[in-house]
Order: sequence, then structure tokens, then C-alpha cells
Amino acid sequence: MKTGTSEGASQLAVGIDLGGTNLRAALVNGEGKIIAHAKCRTPVEEGPEATVQAMAELIQTVKKETAADVKFLGVGIGSPGPLSRKEKMIYQTPNLPGFDRFPLGKRLEELSGFTVQIDNDAKCATFGERLFGRAQNKKDFVLLTFGTGIGGGIVSNGQMIYGKSDGACEVGHLTLYPEGRPCKCGNKGCFEQYCSASAFKRRAFEKSGLELGGWEIFEAFEKGNAWAVELLREFTHDLALATASLVNVFEPEMIVFGGGLFTSGGGPLCSWTQEAIKERCFKSSQMNLEIVSSSLGGDAGVLGAASLVFNS
Repeated sequence: MKTGTSEGASQLAVGIDLGGTNLRAALVNGEGKIIAHAKCRTPVEEGPEATVQAMAELIQTVKKETAADVKFLGVGIGSPGPLSRKEKMIYQTPNLPGFDRFPLGKRLEELSGFTVQIDNDAKCATFGERLFGRAQNKKDFVLLTFGTGIGGGIVSNGQMIYGKSDGACEVGHLTLYPEGRPCKCGNKGCFEQYCSASAFKRRAFEKSGLELGGWEIFEAFEKGNAWAVELLREFTHDLALATASLVNVFEPEMIVFGGGLFTSGGGPLCSWTQEAIKERCFKSSQMNLEIVSSSLGGDAGVLGAASLVFNS
């Protein structure tokens, strides 16, 4: 991304974060400053065409902030995957039914008239975190995003890991419990069935009988409610299982927790996870390892999506 130049400030792109619950767009300049935001519920039940139409409307909403002398470069989308960057197509996404082999980028180009780049949503958030957040200057780090599901981005020796067909880093589908809860991907016991923001709220309901948001659950923990204390300890145990596996395989300098759950603050989850993995990782891999929450809140995804345009 161009930074620190008048040219960067006079060029704009739209970054779109396609989530299973919310659809967010931001108008971003080449220095990483967000000029305008827009957000709506993702119309999942109405299918992919309705979702693309909602994207086109969000683009027009944020583009109203564009000055006459500003060059608009295009649109970047962070989407759940697996997907193909080259074909601009979603192959499969468990949390967005009906999107299998859907040409998301090309359909949005047809509707909006703008050039569109596409990448995995968690990888986009990873780019955003590396450019503007906690992972600046880190060559080896992992980002986990906790929302409707769990996404991941893994940077090794300064390079994003993509795999042979752009499908790498689906960390939400690490198997924690082989005979555990069924997952929409077809497997059982996946990480995201236990530690996504959705799973966090479901587990809270199972213990308390109350439908609570993330911040309300952390508030109950702070007040010492027994069910909330028990929930966070069990949740941290499961979070540490997956985190320790990632540390042992990739030996990162930093793990960043982001997404909806950590916009609520994340409570003690980072420090507890750092403590819990000590018995599960090589001591050499734990040296100088930081586990932190994202400093970008909900903006990492849209910033990273916009960076697809600036870096294309």
C-alpha cells in the first residue's frame, strides 16, 4: 500500500468485509485512513444475488464522500472461503449457504462498474493488522478472527500462506474433538464450533439460560458470576488447544485475536491463553511469543480488503 505520500492520500478504494452476520464497507485512502463507513445485515437468507446487490449499494453510500479530484481505484472484498483470487469466485463457505462456486467478484464488477479484487476475509484482516495494527514489522505471526465462525491468516517469513489453491489457513476447521459438535463444513468437533463468537454466546446460554452479547458475558465474569467464570475457563481451555497447535507448527512471534468477540475486549482470554499453552508447546517456541487482541477493532478487515486494490 502506498503510504506517506500526497498521491496515496488522493487515491481511494472501497474495502468490503463480507461476514455471515454483517456486511461492512469503508472508503479508504492510500495512507490507510478511513474516510467513510457503511454497514448492513448480510441478507444470507435471500441468497448471493441479494448480498451482491447490498454490496453495490454500500459502495455507492461510501463513495458519496469522494471528492472530484480523487482517483477511485476499485473495490476489494474480504470473503469467507475457500475461494479463488484469480477467478474471483467463492468455492464453498459453510456460513453462507448458496454461495458455492459463486462468482462474487465478477458479479459485483457487473453491478458496480468497478474493478474488484477478492481474497479470504481473515487474510484481509491479517493484511490490515500487519499494515496498521499490532503486527507491524512482524515477519512471523498468526491472526485469528472470531465472528460467526473462525478465520485465520498465517504470515511466515513475511509471506502469507495460501496453499496450492488459495485454501490454506482454514483454522476454524481444526478438529478439537473428533466426535464433537457437527460443523456446517461436514466435519465434527471443529474449533469454530467451540470458540467462535457465536459459540461463545451459545455456550453462555447453555450455562445461564440467558441470551447475552459478548460484553454482557464479560461483565458477568467481572462480577464473579459462577457460570461466567466457569464458561471462560472452559472456553480458554479449548482456545488454548488450537492456539498451541498453531504455535507448535508455525512458531510465530505473535498471535493476534480479532473479530467480533474481541471488539468486546476479550476479557482475560489473551493472558489466560498465553498461560494455558505453556504445558502444550515447546519452551523454545514460547520464548518472545506475544498473544494479543487486535488494535484495529472491527476495521482490520475493511482496511485489508482495501489494500488488495492498492497492491494490485
